[in-house]
Amino acid sequence: MYTRSRVVGSGLGANQPSRSSWDPSARRQELGQLPGQRQGMEAASKDPSRESLGNREQRLVHTDTYTLIAPNESRRSQIQRIAKKELEDLEKWKEQNRAKPINLMPRRLGGSQSEAEVRQKQQHQLMQSKYQKKLKREESVRIKKEAEEAEIQKMKAIQREKSNKLEEKKRLEENLRRETFRDHQQYKTAEFLSQLQTELPNRSTYESTLYEPQSSTWKLPVLPRHNSCARSKAYKDLLKEEENRKLQKMKEEQHRKELYSFSFKSLVQFALVFVDGV
Repeated sequence: MYTRSRVVGSGLGANQPSRSSWDPSARRQELGQLPGQRQGMEAASKDPSRESLGNREQRLVHTDTYTLIAPNESRRSQIQRIAKKELEDLEKWKEQNRAKPINLMPRRLGGSQSEAEVRQKQQHQLMQSKYQKKLKREESVRIKKEAEEAEIQKMKAIQREKSNKLEEKKRLEENLRRETFRDHQQYKTAEFLSQLQTELPNRSTYESTLYEPQSSTWKLPVLPRHNSCARSKAYKDLLKEEENRKLQKMKEEQHRKELYSFSFKSLVQFALVFVDGV
């Protein structure tokens, strides 16, 4: 708390000049006051009793750097009275709510059982605790084994499902391959029969020219005896024609095989995509 101090010096009477006339900071403070504050100060200056009461309750000590506000004695004494009253009320409440002493009837410790009975009971509990620990340990092992078995069965089910899907995929591929092979076989059979039917008349005429009714041996066509060069040329042309026919047949067969392999691969890919989608 600040203590009340007084400025001692000459010229502290009624003819003392105002502070705002020689202190510019006080002048600015006075100019910066609100209109209501100014009216209150003017009313206080006009009322001498009020001014004396205010000077008696609170005084300001001004210096060059700060302003010291003296404490309000009336408010201070009021606060002290309130605090003292509250402390007295607190002490009264503590006295009223003090814990009362506990009064119990004296009795013998240990209950109504004898020492031998208590020790026998403790021994029995100890034996039971051993068995209980053993049973608890066995139960934990059993639960752990059941969890492991369930996990193994789950993994087996997943692998079984995968194997079933793989078998189904292989079965579909085999069925598709058989269908493709059957279609190809039917196509080749029909082509062979049609080719055989077209070549059958030519073959019969060719055999009638090559074979004689009296002999069963194969003979070349009869050529003029006087032209051996023409005969050899005809033989070479015949061999060349046969080779060309065989070569053309091999090319057609190779082309059919490539077409068949391409169609089979496309069908297998389609079946794989279909199985994966399913």
